[in-house]
Amino acid sequence: MISVITMMMVAVLCSVSDDVKTNLAWADRAFSDHAGCPFSFMYGGRPSHMLLPSWERRVEVDSIEDGQRRSLIFTDPDTKLEVRAVATAFTDHPGVDWTVHFTNTGSADTPILEQVRVLNVFFPCEAGKPVTFHSLRSTCGVDDWLPFSEPVLPGQRHAFAPNAGRSSLGACPFFNVQWNGGGAVVGIGWTGQWSAAVENRDGTVSVEAGMQNMHLALHPGESIRTLRILMMQWSGGDEIRATNLWRAMMIRHIVPRVRGEVVVPPIAHLSTAFYEMDKCTEALALAHLDSGKDLGFECYWYDAYYGKDDFPKVGNYVVPVERGFNSTRFPNQLKPVAEAVHRAGLKFLLWFEPERICPGTLMAAEHPEWVVLPDDGGWGMFNLGVPEARQYITDYIGGLIDAYGLSWVRIDNAVSYTPLWQKLDAAAGPDRVGMAEIRYVEGLYRWWDDMRAAHPDIAIDNCASGGGRIDLELCARAIPLWRTDATITPLLNKNFHQAALQNQVMTGGLSRYVPFNVSGQMGADPYNFRSGFNAGISFCEDTRPAEYPRELLRAAIAEGKRIRKYYFGNLYPLTDVTTNPKDWHVRQYHRPAEGDGMVIAFRRHESPLVEFTCALNELDADADYEVTLSTGYTPAPPKKMKGADLRSIVLNISESPGSMLMEYRPVRKYPGIVLPDFG
Repeated sequence: MISVITMMMVAVLCSVSDDVKTNLAWADRAFSDHAGCPFSFMYGGRPSHMLLPSWERRVEVDSIEDGQRRSLIFTDPDTKLEVRAVATAFTDHPGVDWTVHFTNTGSADTPILEQVRVLNVFFPCEAGKPVTFHSLRSTCGVDDWLPFSEPVLPGQRHAFAPNAGRSSLGACPFFNVQWNGGGAVVGIGWTGQWSAAVENRDGTVSVEAGMQNMHLALHPGESIRTLRILMMQWSGGDEIRATNLWRAMMIRHIVPRVRGEVVVPPIAHLSTAFYEMDKCTEALALAHLDSGKDLGFECYWYDAYYGKDDFPKVGNYVVPVERGFNSTRFPNQLKPVAEAVHRAGLKFLLWFEPERICPGTLMAAEHPEWVVLPDDGGWGMFNLGVPEARQYITDYIGGLIDAYGLSWVRIDNAVSYTPLWQKLDAAAGPDRVGMAEIRYVEGLYRWWDDMRAAHPDIAIDNCASGGGRIDLELCARAIPLWRTDATITPLLNKNFHQAALQNQVMTGGLSRYVPFNVSGQMGADPYNFRSGFNAGISFCEDTRPAEYPRELLRAAIAEGKRIRKYYFGNLYPLTDVTTNPKDWHVRQYHRPAEGDGMVIAFRRHESPLVEFTCALNELDADADYEVTLSTGYTPAPPKKMKGADLRSIVLNISESPGSMLMEYRPVRKYPGIVLPDFG
């Protein structure tokens, strides 16, 4: 007899297989030698759809692991501009990933290239009906990474773009467009000033994304790259199913790996960042390390407070490296701290912000050819568009990785790029608008790629003064261990509950598109610690006081290590994600292959409700499950429940605020059935 769960999994497998076929078939049409193409541009004042039919066109196809690589190449017979779109269509999961490159293979400057839309696609939708735009708030405020949905009515166009050249500040580069019967999830990879739009044309939905600031001629031999697009078409009417397919694809194909293992947030200790700050000394840094070394932490994190000048004045990344350190507070630089970290069996994470240059710093004085400063005397940038500058900083940080045995490099960034790129473009002439940005972004990617290639054990934290640069390209190289700056104020004010609420929102929102991300949190109690945990945690609280609840924190960390596996699974919001302190926040994580999972529930600090009735997903009504409930860190004795009862289990949290962790696993397996892993 075939069980209910077997039939459910077969149905899901068929559905996913159908989505894989849909995406493969779309890629075969879009990147072929006989059809249109999913991108557009203006060239010499004429739109590409009028030009490309007369250009030479060829396709190169290669099979790669878990995918098919297709290169669609156009060449203008007159000016010799080559347009190369390189696409990967996955064969093990729905999704198509592509980037467009432009090269001048001729002997003269090209005509003007502008209005480049790397994504310019159309899908049929039901006439007279709205389509729905799903994305995330990106505010660096209390609603940072809050998910939202809004209709796009027939005839309406929803356009959006980030601020100041920071790819996820003010607009999110991940979104889902839903219409009757399906939709498409899109991730934008461009750590600069992109723009995008969704338009409901009453029977057709248009989705586009491209370069916002570009009006340039390419010199002979010159080549540029543009946005990276990852698009996943999906079927059905369940937006949460779509985001779980997306999470699975990100884990399989995008998120960085070290030695073949997916990089997840560490359980990190960084309390110096919230206490002594610029008054920290070698002795105090070692005291923080000593207080936490036997609690189960995996990583010791030293942040911005070791430089020659007090933070936020930065720009002293020069050689010899000791010139950039505060020699009074750190007479031996950070070598003694690094040695102590390794003796404690921990990994070492160190903060850098080489891209921001303040006036009067050593880099500004000694290498002005690599620095762009604004005319008003504010913060400037280290120009990664200059190959010598990029190589310099690659060697500088690489030397410290080796000297200190770093496992994590934290790259912070607080630069408002747009006016600085515009300054460079203005100096280059009216036909070079956008080139400074392109060369900078290309240099950024090359820097991180070279750093990872030279140090295959290194992991990168993508900070950017909080979540200012969380886009597809940086998510392929790093994970955000500081997804917002908006928790800094409540933590400094010891308002742990507000920080916990914001962390609940961010995990419930950003994790729909970026599976692994964390931010700062304090509090060893279950409510606060669980609120900040998302496969790891950036734990900021001072553990040195004699009265500190060390055993409680040790138990919290042990629980985090035990439940980390569930964060690789499908994510189901069981409540709306809100910023209301009177609400509950409840999430389910389910691992389809194992059939197990967890529910983590938070009764917020102003909630009057003591109970919550779950509506759990992916459970077999006929199966037996072993279930454990934990309000504290010691689980209650396990009990057996039928799946039908577990689906609608009632959780009771008597404390406000309070939390509950419920873990479940099937008691019996199904002989001969191998359940597919979609998450």
